[in-house]
Amino acid sequence: MTLEARNISFQYPASNFRLRGVSFAVGSGESVALTGPNGSGKTTLGKLVCGLLKPDSGAVLFDGEDAAPLTLAQRGQRVGYLFQEPARQLFAPTALEELTFTQVLAGVPAEEASACAMELLERFELAHLVERAPLTLSRGEQQRLAICTILVRAPGILILDEPTTGLDPRRCALLAEALREVMRGGTSVLLISHDRVFVTENAMREVKMEEINAGC
Repeated sequence: MTLEARNISFQYPASNFRLRGVSFAVGSGESVALTGPNGSGKTTLGKLVCGLLKPDSGAVLFDGEDAAPLTLAQRGQRVGYLFQEPARQLFAPTALEELTFTQVLAGVPAEEASACAMELLERFELAHLVERAPLTLSRGEQQRLAICTILVRAPGILILDEPTTGLDPRRCALLAEALREVMRGGTSVLLISHDRVFVTENAMREVKMEEINAGC
């Protein structure tokens, strides 16, 4: 799936922060890194793309079609978004249920949902924690689990905000391989990161946000 942000502008109420005329595109099966200093608007732009925020002007397009008419739930079927703080998107009683809940709700048979979930948990070295409550896990374990909850839905677009936080080099490599796999299937990846090594090794292009974009 392709992603395009076209001339996006946004300002928070009662704040000097603003984005002004930001445009970029991510092709099908492409990984693009969104980089820049703190306060330049990277996370805000990610939330505008996935629909958590609405732009004051400009448009977000999925496969060339304006995403504005889509509900948040409809966007969620197309876009997987990883928050900077993984605990914000973990809610189920166990790690396994974090991955199976939405799948069963969408009509996937429970046995199939569990098998798919276990495959991901094993890949990210979390299989031994299937019965643990997610909020009792370490920061790195929560990060890996949150990544699994996105990948299990197989969205056409991934927006990952600082995905390597809390991950050691080996587990960063596991993430990189998982991203390469979904990209081979046409998934586009927007990588918001300060991790220069991960960006250099895994992004095909880089879009740099400047402080001037934030009106600072």
